[in-house]
Amino acid sequence: MTLVILLIIVIILLLGYIIFLNIRLAKKNLFIESTVRRLAGIEQNWSPEEMMRFLSEIKKASHYGSFFTDKLFEEKPMGFLLEDENNSKIYIHYTKDEADARNIIREGFRFADSFYKTALPVTHDRLDLLIKHNGRKSFGNYMVIICISEKIFHHYSGELDKKGLKGVAVENVLTVAPPFRNENADIIYQLSNKFIKGYINHQTGEIISNPDYNPLYDSALFVQNLELFKNRAAS
Repeated sequence: MTLVILLIIVIILLLGYIIFLNIRLAKKNLFIESTVRRLAGIEQNWSPEEMMRFLSEIKKASHYGSFFTDKLFEEKPMGFLLEDENNSKIYIHYTKDEADARNIIREGFRFADSFYKTALPVTHDRLDLLIKHNGRKSFGNYMVIICISEKIFHHYSGELDKKGLKGVAVENVLTVAPPFRNENADIIYQLSNKFIKGYINHQTGEIISNPDYNPLYDSALFVQNLELFKNRAAS
């Protein structure tokens, strides 16, 4: 009788262990599937070097939970990053030098050709943010936060549609300096510093705000930019 009871206990323990392993496997599979989906979709424009950095981050991780140890995911940094999500489009950009982050606050965000080459859209989707952050944090400890009001974004998106400028991005319109070509023949644009909320040191959690931040900022320069793009398309 005792032997039968012991056998039943062993079976129950084995079943419990099997269920535990299946749950862990399911979590890992979910993470892998989500990662592949992001790499195949949103991050499809990554260069081979960027892809290798991201894969290296995954390889270094000893377990799934290790991705959540970054200071970025603490309450205050996350609150600062996402507090305007309901009425703004939010993007992040990484830089190694704090001087560069401060310069972006003062002068605005410069980007070559496409805003989305180095600025990533983020939302409250924690897994999406986690993947993007681990893929880009090697580019620097300073995460610059860019916020554009939905009202401003949709207004100029509508203006672009009215003028038939389908190939022009809204972010290229919201610039405050004439575009120019750099030494690599890339066209450089400068997004207004009013759309720079500040930056976060994701290693320490330190937050630096931009005193000039105004996601609702509008300017006659933006209207001029629309006309420049229209004239360029017509020529």
